Amino acid sequence: MTAEFVPVQDRILFRVSTREKHEYRVWLTRRLVKKLWGVAVRSFEAEPEVQAQAQPHVRNAVLSMKHQQAVQGSDFSQKHQADTKPAPEMNEPLLATGVKISRTEQGGVQVVFLTVEGRAVNLNLNEEMLHALCHILQGAADRAGWDLQLSVGDAGVVMRADANVLH
Repeated sequence: MTAEFVPVQDRILFRVSTREKHEYRVWLTRRLVKKLWGVAVRSFEAEPEVQAQAQPHVRNAVLSMKHQQAVQGSDFSQKHQADTKPAPEMNEPLLATGVKISRTEQGGVQVVFLTVEGRAVNLNLNEEMLHALCHILQGAADRAGWDLQLSVGDAGVVMRADANVLH
């Protein structure tokens, strides 16, 4: 998976390759990235470990820690493979107009990009891969200068003003 901001389009080109080396390319607008982010964060918030926290600031801290752990466990050093070929019947990138995220019966996550062309691009991910997807999109949105202020949880929320007092 890669995401690259294309200034002339003012869009992010999201690319994902299958095991068969077919490449799916989808244009993501600022509006769609913002919507995807909200849906993804709600998905993260629904995780039992996060829901088990009674206090909102602790819930946010757990959410942030889980996101950081997933991102740190991902390998972002690989570039997109050059030997891929366009997916069947897909010469140009598709324009995403909607996105859905749902849990599968096997415990995975399915992300579906709905396109203006009437097609759907389905991604079957695990939880860590969804966190990685968000990280990739966050970086692309930051490079685009879209001022979306995308974040998962709040790592600083558990630090209180009295945190430096020892008992």
